[in-house]
Amino acid sequence: MNLRLRNLKKSVVLAKLDGFVSFNPSNIFYLTGFGEEGSFVFVSPNVGVTLFVSKLNYLSAKKYANCKIRIASDKFLRRYKNKKIGFDNTVSFARIEKLKKIGGVIFESCSGFVENLRLIKDQTELSKIRISCGISKKAIEYAEKKLHIGITEKELADEIEHFLRISGAEKSAFDVIVASGKNSSDPHHKPTDRKIQKDDVVVVDLGCVYENYKSDLTRTFFLDTMNRRTRSVFVTVSEAQKRAVCAIKDGVLCSKVDFAARDFVNNNGFGKYFIHGTGHGVGINIHEGPLISAKSDRVLKVGMVVTVEPGVYIPGKFGIRVEDTVLVTKSGCEILTV
Repeated sequence: MNLRLRNLKKSVVLAKLDGFVSFNPSNIFYLTGFGEEGSFVFVSPNVGVTLFVSKLNYLSAKKYANCKIRIASDKFLRRYKNKKIGFDNTVSFARIEKLKKIGGVIFESCSGFVENLRLIKDQTELSKIRISCGISKKAIEYAEKKLHIGITEKELADEIEHFLRISGAEKSAFDVIVASGKNSSDPHHKPTDRKIQKDDVVVVDLGCVYENYKSDLTRTFFLDTMNRRTRSVFVTVSEAQKRAVCAIKDGVLCSKVDFAARDFVNNNGFGKYFIHGTGHGVGINIHEGPLISAKSDRVLKVGMVVTVEPGVYIPGKFGIRVEDTVLVTKSGCEILTV
């Protein structure tokens, strides 16, 4: 049995449960090597690990899963009458209602059982994340070369999407963001047919998927000389990011990293325009734990992978964001996207 499953079984035993079931595709993939909607994985101290999949996915699961495989059926759980079974707290309401119909089984919500294991990446995971980051680095360099006056946001986003795929990515980790001019003041802007102009601020946010693992990278470009205000914001955001990166190391609170960036932005007069957390975890999901935010009480540990992405967004004017994907190490961190 692999280390991930051994650690999960320990959690099941410590919680005095008779088993644990996950319906979360990301968690299922983490535990078995295969995760699709409609599947679930069951783990117990006695039975071991069983992956349940639809008939449609059975052959694919046989190729990739590293455990026993069965055709999905909730009837399996009926054998655990009067037993305590834990389940992901991210399970849908519809699924909970269905579970309640299985008479006699005591279901208990278990917060973060698998997610807490996923926080620390092993060497196999890190290898995939490094490759994903490497592809994204090449893509941002390609984007800078393709960026010119007259190209539309959509055209540049499409160019980037194509480049990611021909460079070895399965797909982009999320819809590529190309935000120019006033559009850059929207952190999650969707590319439009707007043509990029000479004096634009252009924010490009991209990432890709390599063997199910993600990367995340943002750069802000200028087609012309920055005016005094945009330069001031760019210098502030860039320095805030450096300070946050320097604050990262094993044993440091995530909130301390956030404040390293946020305090600098505040002190330079742009605090009210920094409207999101400083970062988030990256792995199987593009957004996962830990959160790098002012309210987070999570402690960073060696092997965690996070983004550092302070930004300033002045409504109706422009926005600037600088983001890298970073690996936490014992003495500090390693930036994977530079």
